[in-house]
Amino acid sequence: MEDNKNFKGPLIIALQYNDIFDLHSISTSTNTDAEPLPKGRAFTFIKAVQTVNEKLVSKNKTESLLFEVILYAKECSEQIKMKIVESVKHYGLEIGKFYFCKKEELMNTLQLHKVKLFLSTDGDDIYRALHTGIPAALLYDQADQNASDQLKIIFSGDIIGFSEDSLDSLSHFGFSETQIQTFKAAKTCMKEFIVLMGEMRRRFGHENSPLCICLITAWGSRNVCAFALKTLRELGLDVDEVFCMAGAPCGPILAVVKPQILWDGGLHTLKDMSTQS
Repeated sequence: MEDNKNFKGPLIIALQYNDIFDLHSISTSTNTDAEPLPKGRAFTFIKAVQTVNEKLVSKNKTESLLFEVILYAKECSEQIKMKIVESVKHYGLEIGKFYFCKKEELMNTLQLHKVKLFLSTDGDDIYRALHTGIPAALLYDQADQNASDQLKIIFSGDIIGFSEDSLDSLSHFGFSETQIQTFKAAKTCMKEFIVLMGEMRRRFGHENSPLCICLITAWGSRNVCAFALKTLRELGLDVDEVFCMAGAPCGPILAVVKPQILWDGGLHTLKDMSTQS
């Protein structure tokens, strides 16, 4: 992990083009070359990120700790590449850079460009990134394109709240050694992002902040939840809301909070966690 005291920014977050644009709908629609690509689920996230950046700059014109969203595209045609760039310009999206790479090159490319967080709707990509030591989280579904501009991040305390010994004990619950090592890698590689988010969160007060940080434990005990909260605070991240579910469904909480980012360290089946009701 880099020395965060010397971190000059920007805080780079990587997305894939098929999360920003709804490519599934264009095969059956009347989309023409002149029309931009349809909006995808990442639009509310980018909108929220741009709001955070605007408020940071309004506080300090020389602010360096800002988000920079970069866009990756795997295995797409030259026509789609052009449509991606044109559509980004059409919607006024602040995308710092575009990278077009082969599918098998994605993880190396993320590492090369020092990505602080990789967001995806693909659970396999998230798991591969975490296993490689790249901070990664679920880009949570935001069906309402008119949702709040506040950037909401949920951290799962079920990984953060476990000690190293406790993670090893997960083998008794059917997790493989490879999965347990991934959980450990996920916990370690997220520390820098958590520290930087703590610094950014402190730029704002508790009222009317464009950032909202939540902690949720899906099935961990109160002690696990408390230890996770303590860990985040020790890393400098203040938490706005805490939910200790102790086995109760997470779906109702997620439906109310409507986070753009859901980090669970690869512990849960992301689909199961997000659709519990």
